[in-house]
Formats: sequence, structure tokens, C-alpha cells
Amino acid sequence: MTFKFEQPPAELTWYHLPSLLAAEAGTLKYDHQRYRVSGVSNNAAACVWAGLLAADDDGLVLTHLGRHMLAGWKASPKGQRWLAGQSVLEETSACQTLSEAAPQSVPARADQLDLFGATP
Repeated sequence: MTFKFEQPPAELTWYHLPSLLAAEAGTLKYDHQRYRVSGVSNNAAACVWAGLLAADDDGLVLTHLGRHMLAGWKASPKGQRWLAGQSVLEETSACQTLSEAAPQSVPARADQLDLFGATP
């Protein structure tokens, strides 16, 4: 089933990109617990209405137009900068996750645990 209620955007923006990139990766699945009405975010629904995404059995997939516009955006200098920034963010996040998972070697001191002071 394809819905098309509005014109495709002149250019892709932050509003469209997360949904389109998730669809490209095959991870844009319906989540009726989180999105009770349509199963996807408002941004993803707007991409469907603009003809960039189409309904599939268990999620949304890129249409020919969506794939074409996303490929053009990825090849543009703006897209290259954004993707490079996302790559750095993902690497930083992965490093933080690893360091948070490592056990802390600093023992807690007794005076740090006494939040309200000694009671008389």
C-alpha cells in the first residue's frame, strides 16, 4: 500500500534522514508499543506521505525516489560532512560504553557515603 499526500522535499534534512538511513539499513520496523497509531514516528510517516518510504510487511523500505534522493545526499559535501560526524560520534560512544563497562578501581571512602552527617 502506497500513500502519497504531499510533494517530495526539495532537499533531505534532519527531519527525513534518520528514517531514511534506518530504512536503508533495514532497521525501520513497526513498533506499535511506542507508536500506537502508525507503528512508526511522525518523521517516518511524513517520509511515507512524501513518497520517500513505502510500507513493507514488518517495517518501511525506501522507494525508488527515496533511494535516489538519499544517494544524492550521501554524495554531496553536506552529506559527507554529516556522515563523517556521525562516524566520530559512534566511535566516541563505543569508547565510552567500553570505559563505563570496565570496573572502577577507586574504592568508596566511608566519609563519602555519609550524606547527612552523624546523627546525635
